Amino acid sequence: MNHATLGARRSLALVSLVTLAPLVACDTGQEPTSAALRVAGAELPDAPFEGKGGAMITLNAAELAFGPLYLCAGAQAGELCETARLEWLDSAVIDALDPEPVEVGALTGVTGVVRSWMFDLGLASTLTQQEPLILDAAEALGDSSVRLAGQAQLGERAIPFIANVAIRQEEETEQGVSVIRKSASEAFEHELRADVESALLIRFDPRPWVLQIDFSALLVEETCAADGPPLVCAGALERVCGPDGQVVMERDCEADGARCYRGIGCAARVEFTAGSQGYKAIRDQVVSGPRPSFTWSEES
Repeated sequence: MNHATLGARRSLALVSLVTLAPLVACDTGQEPTSAALRVAGAELPDAPFEGKGGAMITLNAAELAFGPLYLCAGAQAGELCETARLEWLDSAVIDALDPEPVEVGALTGVTGVVRSWMFDLGLASTLTQQEPLILDAAEALGDSSVRLAGQAQLGERAIPFIANVAIRQEEETEQGVSVIRKSASEAFEHELRADVESALLIRFDPRPWVLQIDFSALLVEETCAADGPPLVCAGALERVCGPDGQVVMERDCEADGARCYRGIGCAARVEFTAGSQGYKAIRDQVVSGPRPSFTWSEES
């Protein structure tokens, strides 16, 4: 990834620090500075946690393609972010199940107060093209932003699942501005000084990402009916339905070591693909659900 190209993607209101730093240092007394950037997952209990409809969920893998990241002087990120004080134009894969902080690089920019943040998840939005730039972290996750694997328990039924979710600039989102941004109501403020070494730790909790998945809907049994779904589950049986409501083909999922899931049929595990309720639930929670925690520290 060409960092100069990535830095140039931002709107005119989001001035690249490559150009800004020498100007503000001369005109306003600001000085070049940097801060160590560390990332970590959450400290999760070993026990499953409860999701939608009483599903008890266990996460076995939760990886996030993080970056780039921008810290701004204004109180609200996005188009109101007049100047990026600090930026990190790289990306890194975060193991959100590992609470141990990992240093992934340095935020570079100029001194002053930062009051907002915004970042992408490995798929960087641009001003000049509809398709996002795919950074190394997203490429490592199969051109995705989030990769999850786990199991949901509903009564006696265990539902293994996986998901690879791309979180990128959409038609309704502002082009050239990072997808995830601090809102005006969130508290975030830190003063960057030339004589003090700062470090920023961002910690991600993956549990909220899966809380709105409706696992119970996958276990709904149906019968073939005229104008009904083309594939239904009847217990362990997968049935292909004709347009007249007759059963065209039937398969015993358990004979293949699988289960029958509504809308999917026989499968060893559920894969939440684009367009599914699970995929949308994960994306919505990552973008608009509980935020990661930002913790500043000063180092001697």
